Amino acid sequence: MQKKIYSLLLISILTLSAFASQERKVLIIGIDGTRSDALQQANTPNIDALIANGLFTYDAWHCGITVSGPSWSTIMTGVWWNKHGVTSNTYTGSNYTDYPYFPTLAKQLLPNLHCVQVTEWAPMSDNVYNDGWDLKLKTPDGDGAATAAVASTQLATDSLDCMFVYFDAVDLTGHSSGFSPTNPSYIQAIENVDDKVGIVLNALYARPNYANENWLVLVITDHGGIGTGHGGITFEERHIWWVASGKDVTHQQITAADPGTYNLLGSGIFNQSGVNQTLLKSSPVQADIAITALHHLIYETGIQPETYPFWVGLDGKSWLSVFNGVDNVAKEDNIKVLPNPSNGITTFWFENEQKQNVTIEVFDMLGRNVKSFANLEAGNSANIDLSGIDCGSYIAKVKIGAQTLTRKIQVQY
Repeated sequence: MQKKIYSLLLISILTLSAFASQERKVLIIGIDGTRSDALQQANTPNIDALIANGLFTYDAWHCGITVSGPSWSTIMTGVWWNKHGVTSNTYTGSNYTDYPYFPTLAKQLLPNLHCVQVTEWAPMSDNVYNDGWDLKLKTPDGDGAATAAVASTQLATDSLDCMFVYFDAVDLTGHSSGFSPTNPSYIQAIENVDDKVGIVLNALYARPNYANENWLVLVITDHGGIGTGHGGITFEERHIWWVASGKDVTHQQITAADPGTYNLLGSGIFNQSGVNQTLLKSSPVQADIAITALHHLIYETGIQPETYPFWVGLDGKSWLSVFNGVDNVAKEDNIKVLPNPSNGITTFWFENEQKQNVTIEVFDMLGRNVKSFANLEAGNSANIDLSGIDCGSYIAKVKIGAQTLTRKIQVQY
C-alpha cells in the first residue's frame, strides 16, 4: 500500500512538472586541484565577489580517495566511493546505475530539465554514464578560455536549467611545478582560472530572464595536493573549500573540524571507523554538493533528498536550510568569543532566551575532542577554561538545547 502511495505521488509530481516553469537553476564550477590555503592567497576577484554575498567555507573536507575520478564522482553523486565504485581516474568499477549523477535523480521528478556539462577532462565525459547530461561538451585540457567561451554560449540558451563547468589548469600546474601556496606558477594558475570564472559569471548575469530566475552557483575543488601529486590522506590533500551564491543564500562563513577519512591508510579500502559521524553531520564535505544542488532544483516539490524513499543511501546533506539562515549548524554571527585568541579562561556569548541547557565541546583540527563542558549555567553566556591544551586552532561547538553553534577559536599563551 505504501509503495502504491509513493507511486501515485511520483506520477502526480511528474505530471505537474511537465507543465511547470523551472525557475530554480544550478551552475556548478569545478576547479581541479586547488588547495584552500592557495586560494586564499591568490588574487581572485570573481570568486571573492561570490564570497562577498554568499556562503563560503575554507574548511571543507575530503573524506575519500583524493584522486580526480573518485572525487568528482562523489561531488556529482552525493555518495562515497564504496557506493559509486570509482577508485581511480580510469573509472573502472563504476556503479552509476545504482548511484547516478544528481541531474538523473532530479529528472525523475522534473523530466524536462535541460542539463549540460562542459569539461576539459575527457574521462569525465567519456567514462561516465547515467549522469543526466543532455549535452556533454569537451574542450582542450587546460584551455580555460575555450571552456569559458563554450559555457557562455550554453548560458545564452533559455532552456538551460543546470550546468557543470570544469577547469583543469590549476591541477595540471600543480603536477608540473608543485601544489603549494609558495609556488608562483600555481598561484598564477588559480588567478588565470578566476578570470575565466568571471567570463562564465558575466554570461550568467547577461541571461535575458536572469532577474526572474533563481540560480544557485556552487564553486568547488575536488582535492588539494602536496609536492607534485595527490591521492594520499594528508591535510594538504584533504583540506578543500567551496562557495555558494544565489538569491536564497545568506552571507556567512562556515568553519568546521575535520571529520576524518574513510580512506584511513590511503589504500582505497573503505573504513567506516575513519570518520567521526557526529562531526560529519555539521562539517561541509564533498558529498554535500550533489545533494544541495539536487535539493535546489527540486525544492518546489517539497521533497527532501536525504529522506526521499526512492533515493536510499545518499551520503551527502543539503545546505539549503543553512543558505536560508535557519540551520542548526551555527553561523559565527550568532556567537561571540572573548578573548580570541584565548590564553585560558574564555567567555562565550549567545542567544539563550529560553534558558536551555548548554554544552560546549572543543575539537582540534583533526576532529578530536580535547575538552568538554556539560551542564553549564543556562544563561546567555558561559565561561570555560582552555588552559592546558596546546596552542593552535580549534573548533568550539556550543549546544543550546537542540541548536548547535560553531566558532573557530585560537589558543595562544
